[in-house]
Amino acid sequence: MRRAVRRAWLRLRARPVLAALRDLEASQWLSREAVEDLQLRKLRPLLAHAGATVPYYRELFARIGFAPEGLRSTADLAAIPALDRDTLIDRFDDLRSQRPPSPVACRVTGGSTGRRVRFLVDERDTAMRSAHIARNLRWLGWDLGDRIAYVWGSDIDSKEHRGARAALRDAVAGVLWIDAFTLSRDALDGILDRLEEHDPAVVVAYPASLHLLARRALDAGRTLTLRGIQTSAEMLAPRVREDLERAFGCRVMDRYGCREAGIIAHECDRGGLHVNAEAVVMECPGSAVTVTTLDNYAMPLIRYRNEDAGTMSGQVCPCGRGLPLAAGIQGRLSDVIVAPGGRLIHGEFFTHLFYDAPGVRSFQVRQSLPGELRIACVADAEFTPAVMARLESRIHEHGDPAFRVLWERVDSIPAGPSGKFRFTISEIAPKP
Repeated sequence: MRRAVRRAWLRLRARPVLAALRDLEASQWLSREAVEDLQLRKLRPLLAHAGATVPYYRELFARIGFAPEGLRSTADLAAIPALDRDTLIDRFDDLRSQRPPSPVACRVTGGSTGRRVRFLVDERDTAMRSAHIARNLRWLGWDLGDRIAYVWGSDIDSKEHRGARAALRDAVAGVLWIDAFTLSRDALDGILDRLEEHDPAVVVAYPASLHLLARRALDAGRTLTLRGIQTSAEMLAPRVREDLERAFGCRVMDRYGCREAGIIAHECDRGGLHVNAEAVVMECPGSAVTVTTLDNYAMPLIRYRNEDAGTMSGQVCPCGRGLPLAAGIQGRLSDVIVAPGGRLIHGEFFTHLFYDAPGVRSFQVRQSLPGELRIACVADAEFTPAVMARLESRIHEHGDPAFRVLWERVDSIPAGPSGKFRFTISEIAPKP
């Protein structure tokens, strides 16, 4: 009965979202060629709108001689210079459409890099973002009306779940909101109790936060069975994925996105990281993630460089979806370590390095000087000087022999300003 009430309530509140979701359920099975054709049919009017109503793009297109009607493939977007965050901040007013097609809302990023970025969205873009969220959750086994839980830390999202009205709305919608900032070791058992009582189909979480709960459940011999777990906002290390699957008896699927563009890519049950191509065109020139949003006419973001690093794949996923694949998202460009010799070392190198390290519960690598790595570890007695030496040897062998490695044992490693955990932090990472 409660599930039926939730389904009816959602249908009443979210008709545009459900209409878009029906289209997305069909378009994911199109061929790769048909998907690109769909992108082009959305790109041409978007670019024409940008050139006609957005001062920044009117000026840019005139300067480079770009004609939206001449677009023949998504590869033609490469003729447009990328838009970076500094430009979005500095020229905010010039990047907004003078004739948005529907009411506009102003949003802001979480500020996990230390800089909050404002951007605008219109009603259609908002509905399409929600439809993509619903489609991706369905890949995990969730369906309309099912209960869901979030283990999340962003203050932007958390404030929507505070107060009596928010509590009533969450109860009707079947949502349990767990603030990631409340995950002290003393609170873990109580939070596991809340999860067990709520009995969600799916949990959406920061990997590091849910990993604390998973380790506690495993240590205590507790069993909580879910249909699926969706991780986001941080790198998902192999050991974390393994522990989550053991603790909750379900498949873990990772997603990738940013507030400015929404969910950009999502993992399927065959391990492919599919780009939500009906919403964005994703490129990775020189490993810099660059996205063009296809539904936001209030503030079109064309070839927006979000300061993450990744690559695209030409492979076809065995799941049968024609949505293009990202070969891997390596994290923020500011999380890329710069070797003394100039080579870039992605954070994934370190997550693999520590995967089998005895006694290590969590770690963080910080680079403040070109030739120096400071590695903080939360570890038990198994993390011996011999283990440190072995890890240091691998860093020198596969990273750079000129690195000076400084170790620090700590009781805990704090999350960043928005609750996210970063495995690697470089204060000297170059701009793409």
